[in-house]
Parts: sequence; structure tokens; C-alpha cells
Amino acid sequence: MSEGKDFGETIEPLIKVLEVLALDKVYGPLDMLNRVEDNDEFYMRMARDALYTALRYVSTNKDFKADSGLYRSVEAALAMIEKRPYFAKELALKALARAMAQRMTEGAEAKEAGQGS
Repeated sequence: MSEGKDFGETIEPLIKVLEVLALDKVYGPLDMLNRVEDNDEFYMRMARDALYTALRYVSTNKDFKADSGLYRSVEAALAMIEKRPYFAKELALKALARAMAQRMTEGAEAKEAGQGS
């Protein structure tokens, strides 16, 4: 599978799931993905466990609406992690960066709203 625009769109639902964890400060699965170093069974199990934990966490969130492409997103991510293990770190990094950007945006909006009163 190529890493072009189509691939980016394919993994988007999974990145959104991981972003929810980062926003809720549930960093365990992101940390597990960040530790993936190789495609041997130990690290692949770690990646699968991290994704399972992430999905399990958001499945309990009533406000989270799963994208219809989530299953395909997980399949694509696992295949890419097996092919290129450092991709797991990229997933964690992107999700964390998005969550941080969202918090900064929300903080700036709250500050503006407070000054407008």
C-alpha cells in the first residue's frame, strides 16, 4: 500500500481515535505505539495491543462516533507497521500533535471569550 493521499485518508479514522486518547490524557496506547522498534512478534503484539486498547477506550465514549472506515484504517495501519515499524511512532506523534493543537486552539478561544466579557 502506498503512503500517498489515499493512504492518509485510509488511516485518518484511526488517527482520530488516537487523538481522543491524547485529548483525554490516556497516553498508554500512544506510548506503546511509540516503543515499536521492529516487526518481530513482540513489537507487533505491542502494536496490536495498543490499538485494541485505544479502540476499547473510545468504544466506551458515548460522544465518539466511529468512522465507517475505521476497520479498514486499522487493517492498513497494522500492515504498514509490519512493513515499516516506525510508522507506529508516526501514528502516535500525529495524534498527540493534533490533540495539543486542539487544546491550544480551545485555550485561545476561551481566553478571547474571557476578555470579551
